[in-house]
Amino acid sequence: MVQEKQVFSEPFKIRSSEIRPDGKAKLQTICDLLQEIAGNHALQLNFDVTQLNEKNLTWVLHRLDVQIERYPEWRETVEVETWPAGGDKLRAHRDFQVWDEQGNIIIRALSYWLMIDRSNRRPVRIPDEVLNMASKDINHVIPVKKTRPSSPKSTESEKQFSVRYSDLDVNRHVNNIKYVEWVTETLPKYRLTKTMDIEFKAECNHGDTIKVATGPVKDNNTQSDVMIQGEGNVLATANLELFD
Repeated sequence: MVQEKQVFSEPFKIRSSEIRPDGKAKLQTICDLLQEIAGNHALQLNFDVTQLNEKNLTWVLHRLDVQIERYPEWRETVEVETWPAGGDKLRAHRDFQVWDEQGNIIIRALSYWLMIDRSNRRPVRIPDEVLNMASKDINHVIPVKKTRPSSPKSTESEKQFSVRYSDLDVNRHVNNIKYVEWVTETLPKYRLTKTMDIEFKAECNHGDTIKVATGPVKDNNTQSDVMIQGEGNVLATANLELFD
């Protein structure tokens, strides 16, 4: 058994800069909290980005699957917990749960991470000591999916964005949370997302022009697919379920 699943938790208070006009946290705020606590826990376990950089390696978020029961609101404090959840030789899994002040789980998420060689930007095999931190009989908060998020078969709306220097992170490429922000900007009437399964396929950099294509809302007006394109390649695909 892995020391109580190697659970790590932190409280976060939702700030005014992190909310939508309706007072609820933005989807990118939720994803940002997950990424923040993942890095903080990795630091405690001695394999965070700064420590990997000493070996010319780094972590890259490959996929994020999020399920939201409700969005926290401005000034609300939530408890975010996470633990390493095994994986295979090329992907490490990490689970998340977000609790409100009444002790309810309001968000669940499963992330998939690649370890990258910084010289050639290619994935390397994940060390056994990282994978072995998880319980052998781990039950994920969201099942690991064998299929991948699909691109929209037709396009209902498109938007373009230019990558700014402020969009970059310590890996010197656009941070994954910016992709999530682009996705939400294309949704009709800025609708709330109930679930998001997004796969990050390629990097983009300062000065790039990005096109986000959103498919029509379908299945009783609650489903939508999104594709993010860079200059000549697909950067990400996402499948969304929207609140009514």
